[in-house]
Amino acid sequence: MNHKIVNYVKKIKNWMIFGVALAMLFSCSTTRNSAVKTSGLDRLPPLSELYVILDSIVKEGWQLYFSERVNWIASDLVMEKFDMDVIGGSVTLKPNDSVWTAVFYDHDGKNCIFEYRYNFVSNQEESIDVPRPISSEERTEIKRKKRMIENALDKYADSLYFANQSFGSPNIDIVRINSKLTRLYFLQGTIKSNVIPFGNDYSIDFDENLKPVAFRRYHRSLIATQTKTEDGGKVETIMHSHLKDNPFITPTDICNFLLYRPEDMDVFFVYSTAYKCRFAYYLSLNQIITVTD
Repeated sequence: MNHKIVNYVKKIKNWMIFGVALAMLFSCSTTRNSAVKTSGLDRLPPLSELYVILDSIVKEGWQLYFSERVNWIASDLVMEKFDMDVIGGSVTLKPNDSVWTAVFYDHDGKNCIFEYRYNFVSNQEESIDVPRPISSEERTEIKRKKRMIENALDKYADSLYFANQSFGSPNIDIVRINSKLTRLYFLQGTIKSNVIPFGNDYSIDFDENLKPVAFRRYHRSLIATQTKTEDGGKVETIMHSHLKDNPFITPTDICNFLLYRPEDMDVFFVYSTAYKCRFAYYLSLNQIITVTD
């Protein structure tokens, strides 16, 4: 197994919370499959027909973002209230169209010891630290998550490369694409200030029997993008490029931009070597647009 993730795999198998700081998404909502597989430029749709693809990428990027953000907040709150030895793991769910929930449970997997809820429509949040039994829905998602992670690592562990711990740990998100397809994401996290960690990101698709059916690497390496100059000045624009096998801005690009961007940064660019143009994601528009000049 790749030495870069040996310790990480041990954490997964022995402590399913991934050190609490690792984010784990399980969305019950449905999104379009934003992965576009091509073997040549002749198979790429024309720029004029990309709206549906780009729209689905934005939606999936926001799912990843809400998952990560909810887990960041919930993990910080848990560490303030509990000794980590009492926590057995966590699961993140989207019980309805407007609420995300992070549930932390004991080592027996029988009781929820902490729950954090965030309504992204009303921007209301709620923390509950009164123990209660794990619900049947939560138990099902815990089992699904554990099985997917184990299956993914058994098959693809040697293909996963991450930065060392001094840069940051990888995070995991699981997105329900439809009733027959579920996508597991590995994302590079960072503890560095003024850095957006594009790259070191992967996804594995699972069928309805939780069998891995597709693997994708979104970037060839880590692109640690600085958001300040060496003297502390403001960076106006950030951009990285994608090779021909990854022609679009990715959901992971959008997620990491939303997580790590400076508050006043509204846009980032990706140069597509496949289309020979730039794609720009504007937060104020919540849209990917094409820049051809």
